[in-house]
Amino acid sequence: MKRTSRRIAVSTGLMTLPIAAGAMMGVATASADEWHYGPVYRAEQSGEGGQYFCNKALSLEKASQSYIVVPCTNVAGTDVWYRIVVNPYNWGWKG
Repeated sequence: MKRTSRRIAVSTGLMTLPIAAGAMMGVATASADEWHYGPVYRAEQSGEGGQYFCNKALSLEKASQSYIVVPCTNVAGTDVWYRIVVNPYNWGWKG
């Protein structure tokens, strides 16, 4: 029982990080650069094939047991597609 409670607490904690980060960056999150803090990262694609590459990467991330926090989202003004993902197997620290 304690083990399950700990797992739920850790999972909840990991999920609050990207939500808090997204809230701090505000609505203009898509104009920010890509970032990677621990298991949470934000990736973006732009240009002609932006949506295609974003959805393809999203499919690969789902297959690798990542948790999608923000699915592929388009910012019309800049034509940038971005997503926020939690990957417990990838602990990079890039700002």
